[in-house]
Amino acid sequence: MPFVKRDAAGRVTSLHREQDSQDLQYLPLDHPDVAGFLEPFGERRNQGRGALLQSDLEMIRVYEDLTDILIGKRIVALTDFPQAAQEKLMRRRRLRSSLSPITEALGVPMDDDGLLP
Repeated sequence: MPFVKRDAAGRVTSLHREQDSQDLQYLPLDHPDVAGFLEPFGERRNQGRGALLQSDLEMIRVYEDLTDILIGKRIVALTDFPQAAQEKLMRRRRLRSSLSPITEALGVPMDDDGLLP
């Protein structure tokens, strides 16, 4: 693997696991033509991973706010969470609280709860 199909100009146009036709040529996976063909797919995968990571970072704030709302409305208690989760939530609250004076001094707007947007 892989077998490649080339166009009239000799560029790789597709990769195949098996040689299911005579117009396929075997090339080692580390061959420059194979790497050149796969490069755009790797870039798209990395961009997709970057977008997913950015989305994860944005969603963390949503989950944190949701947790605060549920605790504030007494739908759940902090002690309902496992000990490790309690520690992480408290550490996050302390961190955000400690940044409050810094952000005020820098003129960074805060939300209604005094938290960073």
